[in-house]
This record gives sequence, structure tokens and C-alpha cells, in this order.
Amino acid sequence: MKQRSGGSLDALTGLRFLAALHVVLFHFGTPCIQGVAPEWMVQAVASGYASVGVFFLLSGFVLAYNYVDAAGGMQTPPRAFWSARVARVYPVFLLMFLLSAVATAQGSLAANSVPVAAAKLTTAGLTTLLLLQSWVPKLALYWNPPSWSVSVEAFFYAVFPALAGRLERFRGARMAAALAGVWLLGLLPPVLYMVLRPDGPGTLSAAFGGTWLAVVKFNPLMRLPEFLLGVLLGLVFVRERAAAAPRRSGAVMALAGAALLLVGFSRGASIPYPLMHNALLAPASGLLVYGLARGGGPLGQVLARPWLVHLGGASYALYLLQYPVSELVHWMQRFVDLSSPTRFLAALLVLLVPASVAVHRWVETPWRTRVRRGLQPWVEGTAAQAASARVAPSA
Repeated sequence: MKQRSGGSLDALTGLRFLAALHVVLFHFGTPCIQGVAPEWMVQAVASGYASVGVFFLLSGFVLAYNYVDAAGGMQTPPRAFWSARVARVYPVFLLMFLLSAVATAQGSLAANSVPVAAAKLTTAGLTTLLLLQSWVPKLALYWNPPSWSVSVEAFFYAVFPALAGRLERFRGARMAAALAGVWLLGLLPPVLYMVLRPDGPGTLSAAFGGTWLAVVKFNPLMRLPEFLLGVLLGLVFVRERAAAAPRRSGAVMALAGAALLLVGFSRGASIPYPLMHNALLAPASGLLVYGLARGGGPLGQVLARPWLVHLGGASYALYLLQYPVSELVHWMQRFVDLSSPTRFLAALLVLLVPASVAVHRWVETPWRTRVRRGLQPWVEGTAAQAASARVAPSA
């Protein structure tokens, strides 16, 4: 992870791996421990969907740390920022789109006639390639389900330069009010859903939720407050680092945030699903992220171990590879007995972790440089236009 002079955010990179692994265990690991592990542990694994919110907050924090100055202004021109973001996310995203194509087509053909399947695949494919699928509830999970969150992140990237230009006035009490306000704003959609129940009675869980619950869960505007909370916390941290005050340890904050998250995850069954899915645990995530950014004490030391940081660097690939690799494991069942959930999960992890490291090394890293180089003329065009405007004679 990029770092400024005088400090490192390696612990946050290690946290990314644990958050991605939590999502993978939610998708594939819950049946392995039901009836075996304590109930709190089962619920902690079954609440892995909530770790996507950790990613959203962490994304806002890191972007503010890397691109915003202490005054609250953007340090990088918007086109340069967008170029860096496209180069960061799109090569792996496109690879996962292609790897998911066969399974997606097979599923659509099994459920629809050929003309209908072709229409759905074309619509979903184009929408996904444009990173717009999270705006369409029925398409959010159609093509490689975890990629819905990349679509949400794409919206965050699109609006970040404009948001960064409006942060200067948030200081002191106004900053505290803004932090509380964006959290409450994030809670508003799930609370309204619970009160109004637009999908009908008895639709407060993932199993029975309908179109409106999908909007609450996946629509980028519904998840923007979690990202904003991270951006504001990142600005607070940038200002703290820029001040001459003695450096403070984040050990207590990090441990408190981690403990609150663990309690929330382990009580997932007793917390309304819409709240759990969206912003309820965002303050705990914020404590954890901010504490780790300060150093994190013993927890930060563990998360900053080189092997965990290396896996954290590959966490984006791990997150997007989980379903394509699971399809490979399903195919392997023809030759190896992987019928039990535990064997299936073991085979998945044995393949998924090395595959994510390989994709990070041989796809994500080199293609990031190539895409940025390819977009450089577009980035430099902005600077050239600005320079021309400065020297042009007035009319």
C-alpha cells in the first residue's frame, strides 16, 4: 500500500486479506462448522457479508490518505486519479469477467430459451463491463456475484475528486458532526426498509428480500455514506500526521474496533439483516482502521507481518476469484470426492490463495503499469489544455 513519508499502512493491507477471506468463508464455509463449532463462531462466519462494508470504509480512508492534503484539497488532477483507479481495478476485473463467462452462460441457458438467454447475457455482460451492474438490482449478482462491490467502488472513484474539493471546512466540531451524520445517513436506507417493508411482510432477510432490499444492499448511493466515513477519517488522520503533535499509538482503538466487529459478527443472527448488511458496524470498522493506521499496537504488528501484507496485496484477486475457482472445484468433483462441505472448502482455499497471488503478480501488477501508460495521453491532454488556457490571450 502506498505510504507517505514517516509511516506505513501495512497493517491495513493485512486487514484487507482477512476481510476478503471473511467474505469467502461466508460464501463457502458456513456449512463446514454448523453443528461442530460454537454458535457464536457459526454466526461470525455467516456474517461475512458485512466485511464488504469494511472494504468500503477502508477504501475511502486510503484514498484520502494518498490523495488529499491536510487542507482537504485534492493533490492529484482528476484524470490522473481516474487513470490510476482504472489501472488498479479493471485488468483483474476483466479477467474474472471472462473466467465467469462459461458458468454464467450455462446458468442462463439452463433457465431460459436461447433467445431470452442471449438477450439477458448481452444486457448483463455490457452492464457489467461498464461497471454499472450495481445500479440494476436484478443484474447486481448476475455475472460473478462479488463483482457488484467493484461497481459500487467505481462510483466512489467517479465522485471522489469532487468530494475531496469540499472537505476543507470540516474541522473540529463540524468534523465530528459530519462523521456522526454520514453514519446516520448510512443507517437511513435499511431503517426505512425495515419500517416500510416495500417488498412485503416477512422480507427482512436475504432469503426473502426482494427488489427493494437489493437496492438497499447494492445501490452505490446507499453505500456511499460508508465510503464517506472512511474519507473523513482519512482526512482526520492526514491532519494528525501533518501536525507537530507527538505520535500516538492506536493500540486501544484497533483492539476496541476489532472487538466490536467480532461481537457484531457473532451476534449477526439477532441483528436485523438490512442493518447488518449496510452501515451498522461502520463505527467499529472506523476505530479498527484508524487504530491500525496509527500503528495498531500488537494487533497492528500481527497484521503487518510480511506474509500477511503479501496476501493482502492479492486480496482483490482473491475476492473476485472465489466463484471462478469454486466452479473449478465443482468440476474436480468428477474425479475426486469433494462431496462434504469441509473437503470442498479445503480444495477451494488450496487453489484460491495461490491463484490470487499468481494473478496479483502476473496480471494485476504488470497490467496496472501498462494501462496507466496507455491512458497517459488522455491524462496529459488535461494538463496541456490547462496550460493553453493560462497563456491564451483574453478575448
